[in-house]
Amino acid sequence: MKVILFSIGTRGDIEPFVAIAQLLKERDCDVICVFPEQYRETVERLELSFKGFSSDIIDLMESKEAKIFFGKQGSLFKRISLLPGMAKRSFKLAKSSLSLQHHIQMDEKPDVILYHPKCNYSVLWGMSTPCKTILVNPTVDPLTDMGRNYGKFLNKLKFHVIYTMKAVSLKIASGKFKKNYSGKKIRVSLIKKAMLENEKTIYTLSSSLFSKPAYSPLNTHVVGFYERNKAIDWVPCEKLQQFIDENNNILFITFGSMFNPRPKEKTRSIVNVLVKNNIPAIINTTRYGLEEIDVQSGHIFFTNNLPYNWLFPKIYAVVHHGGCGTTHTALKYGLPSMIIPHILDQFFWEKTISNLKLGPKGISIHKFNEKDFENKLIDLYNNKDYKKNAVVISKKMQIESDKKKLHEMIIC
Repeated sequence: MKVILFSIGTRGDIEPFVAIAQLLKERDCDVICVFPEQYRETVERLELSFKGFSSDIIDLMESKEAKIFFGKQGSLFKRISLLPGMAKRSFKLAKSSLSLQHHIQMDEKPDVILYHPKCNYSVLWGMSTPCKTILVNPTVDPLTDMGRNYGKFLNKLKFHVIYTMKAVSLKIASGKFKKNYSGKKIRVSLIKKAMLENEKTIYTLSSSLFSKPAYSPLNTHVVGFYERNKAIDWVPCEKLQQFIDENNNILFITFGSMFNPRPKEKTRSIVNVLVKNNIPAIINTTRYGLEEIDVQSGHIFFTNNLPYNWLFPKIYAVVHHGGCGTTHTALKYGLPSMIIPHILDQFFWEKTISNLKLGPKGISIHKFNEKDFENKLIDLYNNKDYKKNAVVISKKMQIESDKKKLHEMIIC
């Protein structure tokens, strides 16, 4: 059984696909991962076959311009002025990615294709061949914004408008390779029917946190959270291990790869609150996120790029940006969270964590201030109910993630 996995995006978009690829390989499938070139080393280290989309895709997504635009930083005029250049690069990359995806499908002739929403050209392949194609969504779809309720009529209307637009764009894309679809019916109505009725849609999310959306495609499943073991052969430095050994109830604080204005100032505010309240913390630094600063305290440790599945069993709680992967990983290990959302679905996860009493209501990065942060952090640290509730969710997540059931869903 040959399976191809197509995914484009940041690490949160890729990691669930890598975990599924490992699962399929363990069950003797011939697996090919097609991700942006930046993930080649990760995939090949796991002895999986790899083919790469252009590295320029991630460079664009993680560019300062993209962080400013999607993070709503700066004036409206400044953000709009960035659009033409970003759109030009994005259109060029989309054309080359579509072409690569098409030719890989033609050359490899897979039995099954698992594809990310950003790679939905695979829908056409599934319509025109015996191959089975399955949409794998690793987070809440920001286009349909499933977490927001506009009322029954408007929700349904918006859903169908979006899928019609997707079908139209795929119909246009098919024109480039129309000779390969000779004799096949590739109409907008049939594409839309394929997406809404024929194909499986899999959300790799915890059903304890995310319910099947009311207007989702008929064959939709919420299958649980999956992650690979990133701590294989990873050894902490002596100072990090010593810090963990010498402190109790440690917090981990990260904004991932998010861009935030005045990162040094925000890091200073966070450190001020930690030191004032004598709370030990490990702070993850990134290029545009939090920065390492001088601290006269033995309770603060700066680091970067450490595997969460090694660290999280050793700490008490997490303060983070609300990425889907970080949100789920924290709860998998029974850790309460406080989310500082920056963009898109991060606000959905912030609301979810708060509503389920798995942590305090967070504060947007755009409204971040030291006083409110301190009040919320103390609540996170002292409210024992958050920890109890997180442990309950953790136990549920272990049951939800059934590898055998997922394998059967993909292959059968």
